[in-house]
Order: sequence, then C-alpha cells, then structure tokens
Amino acid sequence: MTLTQTLIMGVIQILAVLIVIFIIVPLTTFAERKVIGYIQVRLGATRLAGGHVGITGPMNRIMWGMGKVPMLSILRGLPIFIADALKLITKEDIIPAKADRGVFTLAPIISVMAAFGVFACVAYYPGVMFYMPKSWPVIGGLPFQGFITDVNVGLLFILGLASVGVYGIVLGAWASNSKYPLLGSLRSAAQIVSYEVPLTLSLLVPVLLSGSLSFKDMSVALSTGKDLNPLAIIPLFIGFFVYLTCGFAETNRVPFDLAEAETELVAGFHTEYSGMKFGFFYLAEYANMIVVSSLATAFFLGGHYLLPFGLQRFIPATMPIIGGPSFFFFFAKILCILFVFLWVRATLPRYRYDQLMDVGWKYLIPLTLVNLFLAAIIRFAF
Repeated sequence: MTLTQTLIMGVIQILAVLIVIFIIVPLTTFAERKVIGYIQVRLGATRLAGGHVGITGPMNRIMWGMGKVPMLSILRGLPIFIADALKLITKEDIIPAKADRGVFTLAPIISVMAAFGVFACVAYYPGVMFYMPKSWPVIGGLPFQGFITDVNVGLLFILGLASVGVYGIVLGAWASNSKYPLLGSLRSAAQIVSYEVPLTLSLLVPVLLSGSLSFKDMSVALSTGKDLNPLAIIPLFIGFFVYLTCGFAETNRVPFDLAEAETELVAGFHTEYSGMKFGFFYLAEYANMIVVSSLATAFFLGGHYLLPFGLQRFIPATMPIIGGPSFFFFFAKILCILFVFLWVRATLPRYRYDQLMDVGWKYLIPLTLVNLFLAAIIRFAF
C-alpha cells in the first residue's frame, strides 16, 4: 500500500473502533439499569421524564405498549441512553470560581484520551476481516484488518497508556479546589498504583507462556494452545480471576469504587464536574471496562476462538464455525465480562478502604508471584 492508502485505511479503522465504542458505552449504561433492576426485582428504567406530553410522549406510549409483549418488555426504556447523551451535551458547563480553569478542562481530556488510545493495539481479529469494495477509489480492494496496528510490544503500550488515566483523575480533583474531589483522587491514585502491581503480574503469565508481547501473537498462541503445555491451564485459570479482580479496582467499579463513594465523598473526584466534562470521565470509565474485558478475553478466555484457557487445541481447525477464529466469539466474550461488571455491582457491597488495600497487598500480590513462578516451571521445566 502507498502512504496515502495506509493513512486512509488507518483513519477508517480508527473511526470504526470509535463508532463501536460510542455504541457499546450508552447501551452498557442502559443494560446496567435493566440488569441491576432485574437482579433487585425491579423493572429498571422503563420511561423518560415528561410523561405523555412533548417529545417524550410518543416514545413513552411506545414503551408502555412494549411492556405488554414478553420478549420486548426488557427493552422498555431504550431511548434513555439517547436522552442521557443529549443531557450531557446540552447541560450547563459549570466551573468553580476558584478552580484552575486550564487544568480543570484538561483533566477529563487526559482520561478519555488515555482510555481510547489503548484501543490502537487491541486486536479484535487476528487477520483480515474483509476487503474494501474494488469499485471504491484509492482504497478499493485493500484489506480491512481486525486491528489498527500490531506493535511487537503491544501489551506494554496498553499498560503504559492506561496508567496515564489516573493523572486525569488526580489533576481534575486538584484543579476543582474542593476537599471531597481531592480525597477521592488520592484514594484513586493509591488504589490504581496498588492494584497495577498484581494486574501486571497476572498478565506476565500469558506473556511468559506465549513468549511474546504482541497483542495479536499472544492472543493466537494462548487461544489455540498448540505450543502450550497442557498444565498451562492452571496458571491461566488462576491468573484470569486475579486479573479480573484487579480490573474492577483499575476501573473504579463496585466493590472497589472508593474514589466515587457517594455515601462518603458526594461523588468523589468528579463532584465539581458537569456537562460533557463529566461525560468524558464517564466515557473513560466505560471504555476502560471494555479494555479490561478485551484483555481478559484475548489472553485467558480464548480470544477469537471458542474455548478458553488453550482448550481450543482439542477442536480440529477444519471443523466449521467453531474450528477457526471469529470476531463474534471475541465480541460475545467481551459482552459476557461486561455483564459480570454489572452483576457484581448489583450484588456486592463496597469494601472499606483498609480492606481494599489488604486484598491487594496481602493476598493478590503473593498469589500472583506464586502463580508466575508456577507458570515459569510449566514453561521451562516440562
């Protein structure tokens, strides 16, 4: 490909990933309301404010009718995510009088850029997904890859860029010139630093077993399991649960949402934010959930293949549908892990801060070190 073609295809792939993110995030917020509602024996969101008058009237009447159809009842309230987006866009942008205006504005941008930039190295399919129509000028017949770029240190890039997001939280809280946001940001910084250690150690297990730092190469090697020792399933299984636990802490989700503890800190680090500045923090949180789900899927749950933990080796590659890689397998596993995020929020209470630190330093770090040692023995001794 020429430089122009490479640039155009890169822009198209970036736009495709952003469109998918901007579709998944609002749908996840809607699913969160409905899933938590059903778990707690409630209906969840079913209608928009405004009753039967104005622009919301026809939509509320349609949703009332949907409630009478069993299969459609769960989709009642679907337009709510559109209302949420419009509310964030049109809401007044308030900046506290004594805030540092420049840093206050920059902080949510840092968080959302760190969250979105990670997707550059995430491989949603290990090869070419399809080819552009030949009738299109310039890019006709060019391959559309299942990833934006394949960096040989892709996992290192992901971990490095994702850790920058905490700067947005700390800077935004400090610039707010308010006590509650500052306390929330200090909690978040300590929490993320503490849990990045076991999270990184848990990801070193797939690095050690695959012998690569490339996202695509790691995903394929760990999914197919062709060069893996059968005993590798043990450290991968343990590593998955440690990684997922750390993922809850890294994304500030229940039961580790101490940075936003509304019963203690009003709303935590984003108390003084409104409008789209708050929306950027919101987008960053849900984008990070997708990143955590993508890494768990790629390195532990079989990635683009059907079976997790390298068990795909027992399925012949010639078997139709389930024998080869598929984007839909990867996407379905991401949705399952996102459901776990919602399930845990509706089920578990929030930890105390001392309990949060105890789990990270006293239990997860020793467990990940033992698990890493076990993976090294399996890789090099057998």
